[in-house]
Amino acid sequence: MAFTDTTIAEYLLTLKQAESAFFSQGLAQFPASAFTNAGYPTWVRNRFIQIAAHESTHVNLLTDGLGSSAPAACTYDFGFTDVGSFIDLAQRFTTVDASANIGGVSYVNSGTLQTSIASIAAAESREAAWITSSVQKRQPWNNALETPLSPDGAYSLISPYIDECPDTNADLPFNTYPKLTVYPGYPTADGTVSVSLTLKAAAAKYYLAWLDGLNVKYSLITSGQATVPEGLDGTVYVAVVKTQAPPTAANLVSGFAIVQFPFDSRHNPIPAPP
Repeated sequence: MAFTDTTIAEYLLTLKQAESAFFSQGLAQFPASAFTNAGYPTWVRNRFIQIAAHESTHVNLLTDGLGSSAPAACTYDFGFTDVGSFIDLAQRFTTVDASANIGGVSYVNSGTLQTSIASIAAAESREAAWITSSVQKRQPWNNALETPLSPDGAYSLISPYIDECPDTNADLPFNTYPKLTVYPGYPTADGTVSVSLTLKAAAAKYYLAWLDGLNVKYSLITSGQATVPEGLDGTVYVAVVKTQAPPTAANLVSGFAIVQFPFDSRHNPIPAPP
């Protein structure tokens, strides 16, 4: 589907407003003492304060570019209950936002907007890398190439946190898909994952698509189970598709989910957190 520059900018601003609200709410809910009690040094929260400032800058940049057509912020429900869950979701937000901006560039004609989106994507990738390496003590990157996400894919990962938006906001022209749950969230290569998805109609075959960098791998879903491909690193996106073809809007059966394949400096797998 062809999108206008305005639609892509509105979509990316919607994601960015959610991310900005997430960091603002999290820092308001968890003071310095909460981070200290959770075992994190003072500089960790200080860095999150800097990231929150980045998100505000990104919101202002896209808002200024859209002018009167800029959507207003929505209300949100992020569901974090402690510092650990806040940090885990921060890693997901920054990673998804980087992928959304990378994927959004190809839909845009304006050189100015392309540059803004690319600049935001680079900043988000650095933020995600800092969280995974310095805070979570995992890898500082996924692999040699970042993973782009289509508007339908990225929006399916962020929209569950959006509670209600003003009626004056333009409707985003994206498909909605059933929520996908994949367990465990830290799978191992050649193991299996359970795929939970409610479908209105049955099909002879569905596949689980694994997005890692610019590569997509597929595994057949049988009785709610799928085999984990080899060679997946870091944060990987998964979605149920009809065929072994790119997970475009026409091929998607579900929204996206995230699974993690953390690794150390020797590229050995890191065990899942308790």
